[in-house]
Amino acid sequence: MARKKKKIVKKQKLLKQKKFLISRTYRVSIREGIFAQIYGNLANIGSSFITKFMVLLGATPMQFSILSSLGQVSAVFQPLGVALTHRLKKRKKVCIWVTGIGRFLSFFIGAAWFFSDKRIGIIYLLGLLFVSAGLQAIGGNIWIAWVSDLIPANIRGRFFARRNQILAFAGLIAGYFFGYCTDLFEKGGSFLSRFFHNPGVIFNPQNQPLFLILVFIIATVLGIIGLFILSKQPDRRYRVQSDWALREKFSEAFRNKNFRSLLLFGIWWMLATGVGSAFWGPFMLKKLQMSMIQLQIYNTLSIVSSLLAYSFWGKFIDQYGNKTAMSICVALGGFNPMLWLFVTPQNYSLLWFEALSSGFMWAGNAVATTNFSLAIAGKGKEQTYSAIYGALGGMAMMCSTLLTGVFFPKPKQLAHRLLEPEQVVFGIGGILRWLSIIPLLFIKERVYFSGTRKHLYD
Repeated sequence: MARKKKKIVKKQKLLKQKKFLISRTYRVSIREGIFAQIYGNLANIGSSFITKFMVLLGATPMQFSILSSLGQVSAVFQPLGVALTHRLKKRKKVCIWVTGIGRFLSFFIGAAWFFSDKRIGIIYLLGLLFVSAGLQAIGGNIWIAWVSDLIPANIRGRFFARRNQILAFAGLIAGYFFGYCTDLFEKGGSFLSRFFHNPGVIFNPQNQPLFLILVFIIATVLGIIGLFILSKQPDRRYRVQSDWALREKFSEAFRNKNFRSLLLFGIWWMLATGVGSAFWGPFMLKKLQMSMIQLQIYNTLSIVSSLLAYSFWGKFIDQYGNKTAMSICVALGGFNPMLWLFVTPQNYSLLWFEALSSGFMWAGNAVATTNFSLAIAGKGKEQTYSAIYGALGGMAMMCSTLLTGVFFPKPKQLAHRLLEPEQVVFGIGGILRWLSIIPLLFIKERVYFSGTRKHLYD
């Protein structure tokens, strides 16, 4: 009787420790993630501030394609995250250092402006962003494995959804503030400029690149602060593995038929997503003649939609699975680019609706994509599966993004409308997104219901 009571007490103690570990992981990941999100919104590939900086440097459509593709090809380095940690008992230190170096490189983004030949400056900028993104991809892969060890599989959907929801809101506020400040340097400025003694000097358009350089420096500082917070996150001891075990990890993943089906879908989806991915921002700034603040309004609508949708998607995925969620995202993912075929510089109000639809879709895609390979992998294999999925998907998107730049089309007449080259690309991308439903149908996924395991097969 005493032995039974002792076991109950021990079990209750372990359960309490587990709850505390999960709670602490959640709190730290939220606080760190806020700084990481703001940093990414300001200084990572895909940032509207990087896009604006490239516009000021005089980048060509091909260079925008390269910029977008670099963010994806950097995912190829994710398997290095597995290689770096398979001999380590803990992941924390290497994750923080690798990510920290990647973020610190953003401090030097602004140096591109001071090249006498702006073409060389653009090459320098692209190279710097590539190295930075690659290091952060390695760190991100290690972080995924680190967190998946701490968060139970049956609540991961809600965990990632809630985290993304809070982070997106933080990124929204930062993007609005710095976007508005950037617009102060445009011709005409803003009503805030009237509060300064000599706004014509302070907010001269020639000073706009210098302000963007300051933005990148601030982003770097915030990114490093986030890593100091991340160092407070718990870390479990990890079983050291041999080189043979490392090779077996990768080969086992490719022997998994269901994972191969997921890879086929991921490659197709990322190929389709890459078509036109480099031109959304430039098209809005150059062809639709929208300001940075209008770009932020578009992003705001998308982010608010995502914020409201994350809770829905987290619960939906935990109950019905990633496959069902991705099916909905595929349908919306093909529909959204088609709306861009009807916008003009005189009338782009349709984009506000598209932003809401797009935000809802990408919220589901973000949670499902993060969780999909983890759900199929099984315990102890999450990092490897995530690395392979991210690397091959990134390569696929890189290829389609670059090919879009190489074969950039001419304007096309569609009925009574003359489509801009970017709009032609958007339309093709939308069709390819819809077609990705074909490989998605072949994936079999294990789904969790209220803590019990059930299998759903098509």
